[in-house]
Amino acid sequence: MNKIKSIIIMSILLVSIFIVLSPVSAATYNVYPGDDIEAIIEGASAGDTIYIHAGTHYPKGTISMPADHITIIGDDPFTTILDGTGRGDVITTNQHNYMVVRNLTIQNAYDDAIEVQNYCEVTNCIIKNCDDGIVYDTEGHHNTIKNCIVSDCRGDGIQVYDYNTIENCISFGNGGDGFGMGNNSTLKNCLSYGNGDDGFQDFNDCIYINCTAANNDGDGFYSISGGSKYENCISVGNTEYGFNPNLNGSFEIIYSNAWGNGDEDYYAQDPDIGSISVDPKFVDGINSFYLSPGSPCVDSGSDTSAALGLYEGFTTRTDGKWDTGTVDMGFHYSSSRGPPSSLPMDRIMKILKENQQD
Repeated sequence: MNKIKSIIIMSILLVSIFIVLSPVSAATYNVYPGDDIEAIIEGASAGDTIYIHAGTHYPKGTISMPADHITIIGDDPFTTILDGTGRGDVITTNQHNYMVVRNLTIQNAYDDAIEVQNYCEVTNCIIKNCDDGIVYDTEGHHNTIKNCIVSDCRGDGIQVYDYNTIENCISFGNGGDGFGMGNNSTLKNCLSYGNGDDGFQDFNDCIYINCTAANNDGDGFYSISGGSKYENCISVGNTEYGFNPNLNGSFEIIYSNAWGNGDEDYYAQDPDIGSISVDPKFVDGINSFYLSPGSPCVDSGSDTSAALGLYEGFTTRTDGKWDTGTVDMGFHYSSSRGPPSSLPMDRIMKILKENQQD
């Protein structure tokens, strides 16, 4: 009898292990212009991936995620367009989590372009002419937003809640804040300019690294309750304060530059270590924010560009050469041009000439 019991128990254990180790069945869908994109996505199940192919797609209504772990991937944001003309939100999690959206342009929404919930990823997307751009659904924490451009929305460009990560994003020409956060979010290498309110606004305890706020109709950087940290940031030409970190909470502004803002550059305080208040000498300063060779922001940051992940593929120069050595302050544009020569051109020419004479 004991032997039979042992066999039964072992069989149950083996079946349980097989169930755990067996891969979850996931489907793949392809959507082409003219297909009912809303019906296809809303008919998916957890773990499914939907590929949206090049062309302009016109959802009949809001695309609501039917489950957690749904992935939506476009061919290319310049060719794969979701047009929400005359409708409400374009994509909403419907309070589901772990949604992934990549490589899309979303435009002309009456309401929001993309609503995120928790643990969602939005990457390599272009959003324009919506109500708000990328916003949280009900809570909106632990989301990742990277390599996105949000412009000309009537409200905020990007507005998320707590513990979010935003990198390499640009928000401009929106009616509200360029970026709005709750608590404990990290923003790295983001640019906010020409927005109708603050460039960057948070509730408290956020971290900003190499961000630029320029020409916004409010503060460049504003913290409602304080405690935020600013490193290698630039705040220029904003209507109100350059940095307004709320003096009631602990804060830190290091190796940053505030200049030419409508009120004080640094609200009721002196700059912290490494910080300055001088003209950054942008090459344009209206539509682009590359640094001129003589900018005081060049090689003036807190650490090396490599240590901050802003060396390979990133530049502040109009010639597109990568940032090497000590990191430049402010936003870095993407670039494939490679590192600069280790020697100035005149020095190289002198060496060649000397070699010819020998």
